[in-house]
Amino acid sequence: MVMEDVTNVNRNRRYISDGLAVVKMTFLKNMQEISTAPRYEPEMVYQHFGDEETIFGYEDLEVTIHHTAQTLYSYINVSYSSKAKNENGLEADDVIDKLVHPDVRPNVLVSGKEEFQQKLIKQKDFKPFGEMVHKFELKGKSYEVYKVAEQTEEFNLFLERIQTLGMFFIECCSLTDNTEDNWLHYFIYERCDTGEGDGSTVANVAGYATLFKFYNYIDRIRPRIAQMLLLPQYRKSGIGASFMESFLRDLRASPEVFDVTVESPGDQFVSLRDYVDCVNCMTLREFAPENLKRGYSDKMRQAALEKLKISRQQARRVYEILRYRATNKKDKEELKAQRIDVKRRLYAPMKKSDQDWKRLNLALTPDELRQAACGQMDEETKFSTLSQNYDRLMEAYQKTIDRIEQHPSIF
Repeated sequence: MVMEDVTNVNRNRRYISDGLAVVKMTFLKNMQEISTAPRYEPEMVYQHFGDEETIFGYEDLEVTIHHTAQTLYSYINVSYSSKAKNENGLEADDVIDKLVHPDVRPNVLVSGKEEFQQKLIKQKDFKPFGEMVHKFELKGKSYEVYKVAEQTEEFNLFLERIQTLGMFFIECCSLTDNTEDNWLHYFIYERCDTGEGDGSTVANVAGYATLFKFYNYIDRIRPRIAQMLLLPQYRKSGIGASFMESFLRDLRASPEVFDVTVESPGDQFVSLRDYVDCVNCMTLREFAPENLKRGYSDKMRQAALEKLKISRQQARRVYEILRYRATNKKDKEELKAQRIDVKRRLYAPMKKSDQDWKRLNLALTPDELRQAACGQMDEETKFSTLSQNYDRLMEAYQKTIDRIEQHPSIF
C-alpha cells in the first residue's frame, strides 16, 4: 500500500468516497473463502458516515467486512492507494472507528487475521440459542427457526453482533436493552453439511426478528415487531415470507397474544407482511370473493384477529388487496364499486375534525393520516389528491397480488 501526502484536499474530490459503493461484506465458513466469497453491499451507512454516507481521506478506498457465517464476528480489511494529509484541521476518517462503536467493538471485532481464523475454526461448534419452533425445506435447502425468550450473557453478545450488522440494512436500527424481560427474538438458520463426510452439520445465520411484548388489558400481550432482517445472501428467495410465517405461527399458538403489530415498517417489510397476511386470510371463508365484493365487515375483522392475530388496521388493508384481486377489471361497475369503497376510506381524514383523529388511527396508516392536511384543501384539490392516493395504493396492491399469483402458498 502506497502512502502519499496531499495538500488542498478540500478541492480534491478524489479523496471523498461513496460509502455505499466502497463498503462490502462477506460471510465465511472458512479462511479459504476470504478471497473468493461473494461481496454484498449494505443498503445504508448513514449511521456510520453521516447523512451524505461519504468517507473522507482516501483514494481508491475498499472496505471489506468479513463475518464468520455462524457467530458473526467481524474482521475489517481497509485498503487504498493514497491517504490525505492532516492539514488545516482536515483529517482522514477513521473507518474502523466509524464502522463499529467503541462500546461494542471488543465483542464484534477481532484483533487481526489470525484471531479471525481461530473464530472461523471454532464456529463449527456453534449451537443455535433458544428453542426450535419450526423447520422447513425451500429450494433444496433446510432451514430452522428458533425462539429466544430468556436472555443469557452469551446470547446477548451474539444479539449485539447481529444487530450491529443490522444497522447496515434496517432503518434506524439500534441495539436493544436486553435487561428488559419483554423482548422476544426469533432467528432463522440454514442447516448445512460441513462437507467432512461424517454427516455433521452447521447452522449458518440467515436472519432474525426482534419483538417487544406490550401489555394488553387484562391478561394479554401485543407483540410488536421492532426489527426484522434477512442477511443479503438469503434475500429474494422466498425465505423472508417463510421466516415471517414461522414466527407468526408460533405467536398465534399462544393464547396470551392478542394481535401482532409492527413498529415503523419500511416499504419492503410492508410488502412482505401484506403477502403473508393475504395468503393466510385467503383460507378464511369470511374473505371469500363473494364476501369481499359485499364490502368490509366486522366478521372479517374478527376472523383475522381471532384466527390469525392480525390487527384491525392490517385486516382492512388485507381486505382491500384481496377485493382488488377478486374484482373483474373489465367490469366497469364492479371496478367502480371497488374504487369507491377504497376512496371512501381515504377521504375520511379530509372531512373529519381533530376530535375524530384518534379513531382514524385504527383505520389508516401513518402515510394516509398525513393526508389529513387535505382537509384544508378545496374540493378540486381534494379530488385530485384522492385519485393520486388511490392510484399509488393500487400499484402497491397489485405487486402483492402478482406475488400471490406466482406463489399462492408460503411453504
